[in-house]
Amino acid sequence: MLKTKRMSIVPTFVCTLRCRLCSNHMPAFEHPPKASVEEMKADIDALFTLFDRIEWLQFVGGEIFTHKHLDEVFDYCGKYDAQFDRLIIETNATILPTEKELKSLLSYGKKLKVMISDYGELSRAREDFVRICEENGIEYVLKRYYGDPESQHFGGWIDNTACRDLLEPDDYVTRQAAQCAQVRLENMHVFRGKLHRCSNSLFLSELGVCVPNRGDFVDLHDGTPPEEQREIIRRFYEYPRKSCHYCTWKSGDSAERFGAAEQERRA
Repeated sequence: MLKTKRMSIVPTFVCTLRCRLCSNHMPAFEHPPKASVEEMKADIDALFTLFDRIEWLQFVGGEIFTHKHLDEVFDYCGKYDAQFDRLIIETNATILPTEKELKSLLSYGKKLKVMISDYGELSRAREDFVRICEENGIEYVLKRYYGDPESQHFGGWIDNTACRDLLEPDDYVTRQAAQCAQVRLENMHVFRGKLHRCSNSLFLSELGVCVPNRGDFVDLHDGTPPEEQREIIRRFYEYPRKSCHYCTWKSGDSAERFGAAEQERRA
């Protein structure tokens, strides 16, 4: 049986904000890609062929609600309702879901949870989003990312924007990677058929900055037999991967923290 704690589907790299220390490197994408509805449906089919159980099936971005056809994808996930425990929606509360998207989400009842990254005045639709959640009995979490950094969620942000090999000793990388939150949470990410062990591996790969090694990801649609793909996935977290050498997240509590969501000027 193959299980994972987190599976993040990325509909789009388009974001409504340009945060200087964005851990997912969104401002670095000159032409942010997005997945089509059919691509996401194909990925969902492939994932639930490989995985018997997913605890949290998540939608993350970018800002996911810039993608205007997610109701079709949310509906499609219901095909595998028995194989995942929670449907998690990540948003910066700058855009509200459409009526169709909201109707689809409400069909999941208590399985649904909304995670709102609250950037104060930048999260211009926050109050309306919270009202929608409360009126419809949707569980939600406000992650505070404004004001004094020490009062922010997780004490603020880590600067993970170097986008290069940090040239750290191998023994340090091995030790720290084993403690990484992305490893503990088995926080896999999928975009356009590529399944990565963590967000940093996916986004740096899409930037072309860190080309993953064989075994660092799975191509869901390359014809590899499912059992071979499962074996690669089972070994995802056995040792540090190439992207770990580019990542400051693995430093965890010892990493310097900064105030969140400082905006870059648009060119």
